[in-house]
Amino acid sequence: MKYKIELLKQNPKTFMDKWYFKNVINEINFVFEGIKKIKNSNNKNISALILSRTMRSCRATTHSDLATLTEPVSEIYYCSKHGKICKPVFSIMKWWKTYSKDTIKRIKEFEKLKTGTFHYCLSGDARTIDIISALSKKQKSFADILNRQKISGIFSSPPYVGLIDYHEQHAYAYDLLDFERKDELEIGSLFKGQGREAQKSYAEGISDVLNNCKKYLKENYNVFLVANNKYNLYPEIAQKAGMKIANTFKRPVLTRTEKDKGAYSEIIFHLKEK
Repeated sequence: MKYKIELLKQNPKTFMDKWYFKNVINEINFVFEGIKKIKNSNNKNISALILSRTMRSCRATTHSDLATLTEPVSEIYYCSKHGKICKPVFSIMKWWKTYSKDTIKRIKEFEKLKTGTFHYCLSGDARTIDIISALSKKQKSFADILNRQKISGIFSSPPYVGLIDYHEQHAYAYDLLDFERKDELEIGSLFKGQGREAQKSYAEGISDVLNNCKKYLKENYNVFLVANNKYNLYPEIAQKAGMKIANTFKRPVLTRTEKDKGAYSEIIFHLKEK
């Protein structure tokens, strides 16, 4: 507390209490209460999406720690990412305007590009989810087509081994939107570390996902996985899933949130049935 102005709570109990200034929380709550009053479901969902994007950029942290939070900051600081003096965010206004325009722009662009194909986002444990059954409850016509024609392939970017706490990265959304957290189901979670047991658990988790998905894949399917193969686990993962690595492609990572701007690349593994 400075000049009798409370920026951050002294004994925070929630993620928002710890990582957002009090006036920023007030602005977020004000906007969220307005969103709850929107009757049109599409407009309500888009507004909630914009607020969620805004919240991610308004945490009281340094620019170099946006990907992996360390300690809250409430003063100006030398920014190693930008090489100048920067300050934390004291109001959501700038980012609310930015993401409002950007989100609408993206929706309009997608409107021009999208085709008449079916699509749906299912939430669940990829190791065990019954895709046909889960989809039938949401879009039965799509589920019937999927059951009849099968899936041609998968393109995914799995989590890394013990590098990022994905739930905590979006804890603001869990706090505000009251989503159910399932940290214990996260594959490659940060708290498990990167030791041998963590690597073994990761390889089993990813291969379990692939084995579950194979039930819904066509013959001669194609699976593409974008991965950080630091521990060379993907040959083992492919073997556990009854697949072979048909090809690999190097993907340079050109834009990074982290302060480390050194050369970095990922591998795209092209997997097929063994």
